[in-house]
Amino acid sequence: MDKWLNHPTIAKFVALALGILMWAVVHYDPDNSAPNNVASLYDTKVIEGVTVQPFGLDERNFVLIGMEPLKVNLTVRGTKSDLKVAQTKDYRIRVDLRTVGEGQHTLTLEENLPKGITSVSISPSTVVVSIEALQTKEFEVAIQTKGNPAKGYKVGTPILKPGNRVHVTLPKSQLAEAESVGATIEIDGEKETIKNKSVKLVVYDKQGKPMEGATIDPAVLEVEVPITNPFKTVPLQFKMVGRVQSGLGVASFKPDVEQVTVYGPQDALDKIEFIEVEVPLGDVRNSGKVSVPLKVTPPLIEISPATIDIQIEVLLSTTRKLEGLPIELIGLGEGLLAKIVDPETGKADITIQGAPQTLDRLRPGDVDVIVDLSGRGPGVYTLPLVVSLERFMEQVGGTSSIVVEIVDEAAQETTTEGEEPPEEGVPEESETPPPESGGETQEPAV
Repeated sequence: MDKWLNHPTIAKFVALALGILMWAVVHYDPDNSAPNNVASLYDTKVIEGVTVQPFGLDERNFVLIGMEPLKVNLTVRGTKSDLKVAQTKDYRIRVDLRTVGEGQHTLTLEENLPKGITSVSISPSTVVVSIEALQTKEFEVAIQTKGNPAKGYKVGTPILKPGNRVHVTLPKSQLAEAESVGATIEIDGEKETIKNKSVKLVVYDKQGKPMEGATIDPAVLEVEVPITNPFKTVPLQFKMVGRVQSGLGVASFKPDVEQVTVYGPQDALDKIEFIEVEVPLGDVRNSGKVSVPLKVTPPLIEISPATIDIQIEVLLSTTRKLEGLPIELIGLGEGLLAKIVDPETGKADITIQGAPQTLDRLRPGDVDVIVDLSGRGPGVYTLPLVVSLERFMEQVGGTSSIVVEIVDEAAQETTTEGEEPPEEGVPEESETPPPESGGETQEPAV
């Protein structure tokens, strides 16, 4: 027996028998009443809720607005080991949208399964997709500010770079609901201009709510929000200081600006009506440009521009005599009468100096001669003339003062009543004596 068991051929048969026995034990199906029925190496499995993945849509011109169903159930077959190793995410179901256009389409699903596993069925095997065309519209961007700057400061108009217009792309059914494009910037407590602030733009519908899924080109803009002190634009008023050299006259005067912007507290700005500019004529010796700095007096902070240029033309001056100018008496008290005693004509003769072209522009009524009687009672007074001339003219001779007699009107009436009326046919004496014999009456020259 020992020799027989040690024989190589016998040992091989014994090993083969043991291997077959072990295989049968491993693959024996206890649920089957037939002990000789061996379980299969392959199995099937149902994968529920596999997400359908669309691909290939021309996203420049179309958008997928609906798909039904979004998930399907997948039945697969494979070895037990392969089915056990594979995870749910490895099972992919896709729908091809490369050839579809606008509208509703029913499409067959495609599967992409792990290696060694095959599809048995997909439930459902098709999906319905809704495709809509995209449309583009141009909008002007509106930047809103939130909060208030520091006390006393003002917010200017936001400046957008590279521009204030963008293009919005949406499905045509949604584009009709788009109302505006903008962004909001926080400025609370700011004292300086906000520069190079990048903001992401948002599309808002007619109810002011953000619209999802909109494509904005460009989607981000740079914004500058000016924050400055309160300001006000006021005109300039020029005051001539001194006079040009003897023998010269200013023919023309032209500043490069007529208005300036003033910065400062609001209560101070409310009181400013103009900015006075002193022009030093004593420094002018010939025609040319004169630069005059503007004085900033507290509580003002800044004046823009800080300096103005004035083009001045200077010519040799000449004189012109104006004769017989009426004298206007102003400020006479109630119940008083006034009479010009000297000059007897009651008119003034004055000599004016200035540039020739300036004097040539004078017309009748351009020069007013005034005497102020304010606060004067009855009596005789020598009072100065106030001659109103145009800019760059001055009085250099002629009547400079007059003698005025002021009387009480009631006393004057009493005196008049006590006088005998003139004889009939005899003319009453004129207050102004007639011109001398042989003289000519001269009209006022202007």
